[in-house]
Amino acid sequence: MSDRLRLAIFGCGAITCDYHLPAAVAHPDVRVAALVDSNVNRAQDLGRLYGLDCKFTADYKSVLGEVDALINALPNSLHTPVNLEAFHAGVHVLCEKPLAITAADARTCCEVAERSGLVLAIGMQRRFHANHRLLRLALDEGMLGPLQGYDWEDGTSWDWGTKSGFYFSRAEAGGGVLMDYGVHLLDSVVDWFGPVSRFEYQDDNWGGGIEANVILALQHNGPYGNLSGRIRLSRTYNLKNRLSVWGEAARFEMPRGELDSLVLFRRISEQEVSMTLRFSNGQESEAASPYYAQLDNFVASIHGRQRPLADGRQALAIIQLIEECYAKARRIAEPWVEIGEAASKASA
Repeated sequence: MSDRLRLAIFGCGAITCDYHLPAAVAHPDVRVAALVDSNVNRAQDLGRLYGLDCKFTADYKSVLGEVDALINALPNSLHTPVNLEAFHAGVHVLCEKPLAITAADARTCCEVAERSGLVLAIGMQRRFHANHRLLRLALDEGMLGPLQGYDWEDGTSWDWGTKSGFYFSRAEAGGGVLMDYGVHLLDSVVDWFGPVSRFEYQDDNWGGGIEANVILALQHNGPYGNLSGRIRLSRTYNLKNRLSVWGEAARFEMPRGELDSLVLFRRISEQEVSMTLRFSNGQESEAASPYYAQLDNFVASIHGRQRPLADGRQALAIIQLIEECYAKARRIAEPWVEIGEAASKASA
Protein backbone atom coordinates (compact mmCIF):
# COMPACT_ATOMS: atom_id res chain seq x y z
CA MET A 1 0.00 0.00 0.00
CA SER A 2 1.06 3.60 -0.52
CA ASP A 3 1.38 5.94 2.45
CA ARG A 4 -2.24 6.98 2.02
CA LEU A 5 -4.92 4.31 2.09
CA ARG A 6 -6.84 4.08 -1.17
CA LEU A 7 -10.46 4.04 -0.03
CA ALA A 8 -13.66 3.41 -1.97
CA ILE A 9 -17.11 4.18 -0.63
CA PHE A 10 -19.89 1.95 -1.92
CA GLY A 11 -23.28 3.64 -1.71
CA CYS A 12 -23.75 7.40 -1.89
CA GLY A 13 -26.91 7.75 0.14
CA ALA A 14 -27.58 9.93 3.16
CA ILE A 15 -25.15 8.16 5.51
CA THR A 16 -22.27 8.65 3.08
CA CYS A 17 -23.18 12.22 2.15
CA ASP A 18 -23.59 13.38 5.75
CA TYR A 19 -21.01 11.29 7.61
CA HIS A 20 -18.72 8.81 5.86
CA LEU A 21 -17.44 11.03 3.09
CA PRO A 22 -16.74 14.10 5.27
CA ALA A 23 -14.76 11.83 7.62
CA ALA A 24 -12.79 10.30 4.74
CA VAL A 25 -11.99 13.67 3.15
CA ALA A 26 -10.76 14.98 6.50
CA HIS A 27 -8.50 12.02 7.29
CA PRO A 28 -4.83 12.69 6.41
CA ASP A 29 -4.01 9.01 5.84
CA VAL A 30 -6.87 8.36 3.43
CA ARG A 31 -7.33 9.12 -0.26
CA VAL A 32 -10.85 8.69 -1.61
CA ALA A 33 -10.17 6.68 -4.77
CA ALA A 34 -13.72 5.84 -5.83
CA LEU A 35 -17.37 6.59 -5.16
CA VAL A 36 -19.72 3.83 -6.24
CA ASP A 37 -23.48 4.15 -6.63
CA SER A 38 -26.14 2.71 -8.89
CA ASN A 39 -26.92 6.34 -9.73
CA VAL A 40 -23.59 7.57 -11.09
CA ASN A 41 -24.85 11.14 -11.30
CA ARG A 42 -25.42 11.10 -7.54
CA ALA A 43 -21.84 9.93 -6.98
CA GLN A 44 -20.49 12.61 -9.34
CA ASP A 45 -22.51 15.34 -7.66
CA LEU A 46 -21.18 14.27 -4.29
CA GLY A 47 -17.63 14.20 -5.63
CA ARG A 48 -17.95 17.70 -7.03
CA LEU A 49 -19.27 18.91 -3.69
CA TYR A 50 -15.97 17.88 -2.10
CA GLY A 51 -13.72 18.61 -5.06
CA LEU A 52 -12.73 14.98 -5.48
CA ASP A 53 -10.61 13.68 -8.33
CA CYS A 54 -11.60 10.02 -8.14
CA LYS A 55 -13.40 7.28 -10.00
CA PHE A 56 -17.21 7.44 -10.23
CA THR A 57 -18.95 4.27 -11.28
CA ALA A 58 -21.94 1.99 -10.81
CA ASP A 59 -19.74 -1.10 -11.30
CA TYR A 60 -18.28 -1.88 -7.89
CA LYS A 61 -16.39 -4.90 -9.22
CA SER A 62 -14.24 -2.63 -11.39
CA VAL A 63 -13.05 -0.85 -8.25
CA LEU A 64 -11.97 -3.84 -6.14
CA GLY A 65 -8.58 -4.23 -7.81
CA GLU A 66 -7.80 -0.53 -7.44
CA VAL A 67 -8.30 0.11 -3.72
CA ASP A 68 -6.95 -1.07 -0.38
CA ALA A 69 -10.15 -0.69 1.62
CA LEU A 70 -13.81 0.18 1.27
CA ILE A 71 -16.75 1.43 3.27
CA ASN A 72 -19.82 -0.66 2.45
CA ALA A 73 -22.80 1.68 2.82
CA LEU A 74 -25.06 -0.19 0.41
CA PRO A 75 -28.55 -1.44 1.35
CA ASN A 76 -28.41 -4.17 4.00
CA SER A 77 -29.17 -7.04 1.64
CA LEU A 78 -26.04 -6.21 -0.38
CA HIS A 79 -23.64 -6.18 2.56
CA THR A 80 -22.78 -9.88 2.49
CA PRO A 81 -22.23 -10.45 -1.25
CA VAL A 82 -20.18 -7.28 -1.64
CA ASN A 83 -18.15 -7.93 1.52
CA LEU A 84 -17.29 -11.42 0.32
CA GLU A 85 -16.17 -10.20 -3.10
CA ALA A 86 -14.04 -7.54 -1.43
CA PHE A 87 -12.33 -10.11 0.80
CA HIS A 88 -11.64 -12.37 -2.17
CA ALA A 89 -9.99 -9.38 -3.84
CA GLY A 90 -7.84 -8.66 -0.78
CA VAL A 91 -9.72 -5.51 0.28
CA HIS A 92 -10.34 -4.51 3.90
CA VAL A 93 -13.97 -3.63 4.78
CA LEU A 94 -15.70 -1.19 7.10
CA CYS A 95 -19.30 -2.36 6.78
CA GLU A 96 -22.24 -0.23 7.83
CA LYS A 97 -24.54 -1.89 10.34
CA PRO A 98 -25.98 -4.44 10.25
CA LEU A 99 -23.17 -6.66 9.00
CA ALA A 100 -25.77 -8.93 7.37
CA ILE A 101 -29.48 -9.63 7.54
CA THR A 102 -29.02 -13.22 8.71
CA ALA A 103 -26.69 -14.73 11.27
CA ALA A 104 -25.52 -17.32 8.73
CA ASP A 105 -24.38 -14.60 6.33
CA ALA A 106 -22.70 -12.65 9.13
CA ARG A 107 -20.79 -15.75 10.21
CA THR A 108 -19.63 -16.33 6.64
CA CYS A 109 -18.32 -12.76 6.42
CA CYS A 110 -16.38 -13.24 9.65
CA GLU A 111 -14.89 -16.55 8.60
CA VAL A 112 -13.80 -15.35 5.15
CA ALA A 113 -12.24 -12.17 6.56
CA GLU A 114 -10.36 -14.17 9.19
CA ARG A 115 -9.06 -16.71 6.66
CA SER A 116 -7.95 -13.88 4.39
CA GLY A 117 -6.19 -11.97 7.17
CA LEU A 118 -8.26 -8.86 6.38
CA VAL A 119 -9.88 -6.31 8.65
CA LEU A 120 -13.66 -6.43 9.05
CA ALA A 121 -14.91 -3.47 11.06
CA ILE A 122 -18.57 -2.64 11.65
CA GLY A 123 -20.17 0.81 11.55
CA MET A 124 -21.15 1.06 15.22
CA GLN A 125 -20.21 4.70 15.62
CA ARG A 126 -21.88 4.91 19.05
CA ARG A 127 -18.87 3.03 20.42
CA PHE A 128 -16.86 6.18 19.67
CA HIS A 129 -19.15 8.59 21.52
CA ALA A 130 -17.52 10.03 24.61
CA ASN A 131 -20.52 9.11 26.76
CA HIS A 132 -20.24 5.44 25.76
CA ARG A 133 -16.71 5.32 27.17
CA LEU A 134 -17.66 7.53 30.09
CA LEU A 135 -20.45 5.19 31.22
CA ARG A 136 -18.07 2.22 31.15
CA LEU A 137 -15.56 4.05 33.35
CA ALA A 138 -18.27 5.23 35.77
CA LEU A 139 -19.73 1.73 36.11
CA ASP A 140 -16.29 0.23 36.71
CA GLU A 141 -15.75 2.84 39.45
CA GLY A 142 -18.96 1.67 41.13
CA MET A 143 -20.49 5.14 41.13
CA LEU A 144 -24.03 3.74 41.20
CA GLY A 145 -23.40 1.06 43.78
CA PRO A 146 -24.58 -2.46 42.93
CA LEU A 147 -26.43 -2.23 39.62
CA GLN A 148 -30.17 -2.91 39.60
CA GLY A 149 -31.35 -2.29 36.03
CA TYR A 150 -31.65 -0.06 33.01
CA ASP A 151 -34.32 1.36 30.74
CA TRP A 152 -33.62 2.73 27.25
CA GLU A 153 -36.31 4.42 25.18
CA ASP A 154 -35.63 5.81 21.74
CA GLY A 155 -38.44 6.87 19.44
CA THR A 156 -39.59 9.63 17.12
CA SER A 157 -41.71 9.81 14.03
CA TRP A 158 -39.60 8.73 11.05
CA ASP A 159 -37.27 11.55 10.00
CA TRP A 160 -34.21 9.96 8.32
CA GLY A 161 -33.50 11.47 4.89
CA THR A 162 -33.17 8.20 3.01
CA LYS A 163 -32.41 8.41 -0.71
CA SER A 164 -33.16 4.79 -1.61
CA GLY A 165 -36.03 3.90 0.73
CA PHE A 166 -34.68 0.39 1.28
CA TYR A 167 -35.45 0.69 5.01
CA PHE A 168 -39.11 -0.07 4.26
CA SER A 169 -38.46 -3.35 2.44
CA ARG A 170 -37.98 -6.44 4.58
CA ALA A 171 -36.14 -8.17 1.75
CA GLU A 172 -33.62 -5.33 1.49
CA ALA A 173 -33.40 -4.23 5.12
CA GLY A 174 -33.86 -7.54 6.91
CA GLY A 175 -36.27 -6.03 9.43
CA GLY A 176 -37.63 -2.78 10.79
CA VAL A 177 -36.64 -0.54 13.66
CA LEU A 178 -34.92 -3.33 15.62
CA MET A 179 -32.60 -4.25 12.75
CA ASP A 180 -32.03 -0.65 11.68
CA TYR A 181 -31.69 1.31 14.91
CA GLY A 182 -32.04 -1.26 17.67
CA VAL A 183 -28.82 -2.88 16.51
CA HIS A 184 -26.96 0.16 17.91
CA LEU A 185 -28.66 -0.04 21.30
CA LEU A 186 -28.17 -3.79 21.56
CA ASP A 187 -24.50 -3.42 20.66
CA SER A 188 -24.09 -0.85 23.44
CA VAL A 189 -25.90 -2.75 26.21
CA VAL A 190 -24.08 -5.99 25.39
CA ASP A 191 -20.77 -4.12 25.40
CA TRP A 192 -21.57 -2.56 28.80
CA PHE A 193 -23.50 -5.28 30.60
CA GLY A 194 -22.44 -8.54 28.94
CA PRO A 195 -24.14 -11.29 26.92
CA VAL A 196 -27.91 -11.68 26.91
CA SER A 197 -28.99 -14.81 28.76
CA ARG A 198 -32.76 -14.38 28.38
CA PHE A 199 -35.20 -12.04 26.63
CA GLU A 200 -38.86 -11.37 25.89
CA TYR A 201 -39.62 -9.57 22.65
CA GLN A 202 -42.74 -7.86 21.30
CA ASP A 203 -43.30 -5.81 18.15
CA ASP A 204 -46.11 -4.56 15.92
CA ASN A 205 -45.27 -6.52 12.79
CA TRP A 206 -48.41 -8.43 11.88
CA GLY A 207 -46.43 -10.92 9.85
CA GLY A 208 -46.00 -9.47 6.41
CA GLY A 209 -43.86 -6.38 6.76
CA ILE A 210 -41.47 -4.65 9.15
CA GLU A 211 -41.88 -3.57 12.75
CA ALA A 212 -42.19 0.11 13.68
CA ASN A 213 -42.46 -0.40 17.45
CA VAL A 214 -40.53 -2.72 19.77
CA ILE A 215 -40.59 -3.65 23.46
CA LEU A 216 -37.65 -5.85 24.50
CA ALA A 217 -36.93 -7.11 28.03
CA LEU A 218 -33.39 -8.41 28.52
CA GLN A 219 -31.42 -10.33 31.11
CA HIS A 220 -27.62 -9.97 31.04
CA ASN A 221 -24.95 -12.08 32.68
CA GLY A 222 -21.80 -10.01 32.57
CA PRO A 223 -19.20 -7.99 34.48
CA TYR A 224 -21.76 -6.57 36.92
CA GLY A 225 -23.57 -9.85 37.54
CA ASN A 226 -27.14 -10.62 36.49
CA LEU A 227 -28.88 -7.47 35.32
CA SER A 228 -32.32 -6.83 33.86
CA GLY A 229 -33.13 -4.10 31.39
CA ARG A 230 -35.70 -2.91 28.88
CA ILE A 231 -35.37 -1.37 25.43
CA ARG A 232 -38.30 0.36 23.75
CA LEU A 233 -38.14 1.65 20.18
CA SER A 234 -40.54 3.52 17.92
CA ARG A 235 -40.63 4.96 14.45
CA THR A 236 -44.12 6.38 14.91
CA TYR A 237 -44.13 8.56 18.04
CA ASN A 238 -41.90 10.25 20.58
CA LEU A 239 -40.62 8.29 23.56
CA LYS A 240 -38.51 9.49 26.51
CA ASN A 241 -35.39 9.33 24.32
CA ARG A 242 -32.92 8.59 27.06
CA LEU A 243 -31.04 5.76 28.70
CA SER A 244 -31.45 5.39 32.46
CA VAL A 245 -29.15 3.08 34.44
CA TRP A 246 -29.70 2.76 38.18
CA GLY A 247 -28.10 1.13 41.18
CA GLU A 248 -28.58 1.12 44.93
CA ALA A 249 -26.75 4.45 45.38
CA ALA A 250 -27.61 6.57 42.33
CA ARG A 251 -28.64 6.56 38.69
CA PHE A 252 -27.28 7.82 35.39
CA GLU A 253 -29.24 9.30 32.52
CA MET A 254 -27.94 9.62 28.98
CA PRO A 255 -30.26 11.86 26.92
CA ARG A 256 -30.43 11.28 23.18
CA GLY A 257 -28.21 13.73 21.34
CA GLU A 258 -25.93 14.41 24.31
CA LEU A 259 -22.83 12.65 23.02
CA ASP A 260 -20.22 13.89 25.44
CA SER A 261 -21.85 13.70 28.88
CA LEU A 262 -23.81 11.75 31.47
CA VAL A 263 -26.09 13.11 34.18
CA LEU A 264 -25.70 11.59 37.64
CA PHE A 265 -28.66 11.71 40.04
CA ARG A 266 -28.28 10.92 43.74
CA ARG A 267 -29.79 11.88 47.08
CA ILE A 268 -28.14 14.09 49.67
CA SER A 269 -30.01 14.62 52.95
CA GLU A 270 -33.24 13.37 51.36
CA GLN A 271 -32.89 15.81 48.46
CA GLU A 272 -32.19 14.65 44.92
CA VAL A 273 -29.28 16.44 43.27
CA SER A 274 -27.75 16.05 39.84
CA MET A 275 -24.38 16.67 38.29
CA THR A 276 -23.13 16.44 34.73
CA LEU A 277 -20.07 14.30 34.03
CA ARG A 278 -17.81 14.75 31.02
CA PHE A 279 -14.17 14.29 30.20
CA SER A 280 -12.15 17.35 31.19
CA ASN A 281 -9.04 16.73 29.06
CA GLY A 282 -10.50 17.45 25.63
CA GLN A 283 -11.54 13.86 24.84
CA GLU A 284 -15.14 15.00 24.54
CA SER A 285 -14.23 16.74 21.28
CA GLU A 286 -14.15 13.29 19.66
CA ALA A 287 -17.90 13.02 20.23
CA ALA A 288 -18.45 15.70 17.59
CA SER A 289 -17.13 13.33 14.91
CA PRO A 290 -17.61 9.67 15.86
CA TYR A 291 -17.47 8.74 12.18
CA TYR A 292 -13.98 10.22 11.93
CA ALA A 293 -12.91 8.30 15.05
CA GLN A 294 -14.44 5.14 13.58
CA LEU A 295 -12.56 5.59 10.30
CA ASP A 296 -9.34 6.34 12.18
CA ASN A 297 -9.73 3.09 14.14
CA PHE A 298 -10.31 1.23 10.84
CA VAL A 299 -7.18 2.71 9.26
CA ALA A 300 -5.08 1.98 12.35
CA SER A 301 -6.40 -1.60 12.40
CA ILE A 302 -5.36 -2.11 8.79
CA HIS A 303 -1.85 -0.94 9.68
CA GLY A 304 -1.77 -3.25 12.71
CA ARG A 305 -1.67 -0.49 15.33
CA GLN A 306 -5.14 -1.19 16.76
CA ARG A 307 -8.00 -3.65 16.56
CA PRO A 308 -11.51 -2.72 15.39
CA LEU A 309 -13.51 -1.42 18.32
CA ALA A 310 -16.58 -3.11 16.80
CA ASP A 311 -15.63 -6.21 14.85
CA GLY A 312 -17.43 -8.89 12.87
CA ARG A 313 -17.77 -11.40 15.69
CA GLN A 314 -19.40 -8.82 17.95
CA ALA A 315 -21.79 -7.88 15.13
CA LEU A 316 -22.59 -11.56 14.58
CA ALA A 317 -23.68 -11.94 18.22
CA ILE A 318 -26.09 -9.02 17.87
CA ILE A 319 -27.55 -10.32 14.60
CA GLN A 320 -28.07 -13.73 16.21
CA LEU A 321 -29.97 -12.03 19.03
CA ILE A 322 -32.13 -10.04 16.59
CA GLU A 323 -32.84 -13.18 14.59
CA GLU A 324 -33.97 -14.95 17.78
CA CYS A 325 -36.17 -11.98 18.69
CA TYR A 326 -37.95 -12.13 15.33
CA ALA A 327 -38.37 -15.91 15.64
CA LYS A 328 -39.95 -15.63 19.12
CA ALA A 329 -41.86 -12.37 18.63
CA ARG A 330 -45.16 -11.68 20.33
CA ARG A 331 -47.40 -8.93 19.04
CA ILE A 332 -47.61 -5.74 21.08
CA ALA A 333 -51.07 -5.49 22.59
CA GLU A 334 -53.34 -3.25 20.53
CA PRO A 335 -56.60 -3.15 22.54
CA TRP A 336 -58.28 -0.76 20.14
CA VAL A 337 -57.96 -3.40 17.40
CA GLU A 338 -59.15 -6.18 19.69
CA ILE A 339 -62.22 -4.14 20.67
CA GLY A 340 -63.00 -3.57 17.00
CA GLU A 341 -62.64 -7.25 16.21
CA ALA A 342 -64.89 -8.20 19.14
CA ALA A 343 -67.54 -5.71 18.01
CA SER A 344 -67.45 -7.07 14.46
CA LYS A 345 -67.93 -10.63 15.70
CA ALA A 346 -70.80 -9.59 17.99
CA SER A 347 -72.66 -7.90 15.14
CA ALA A 348 -72.11 -10.76 12.71
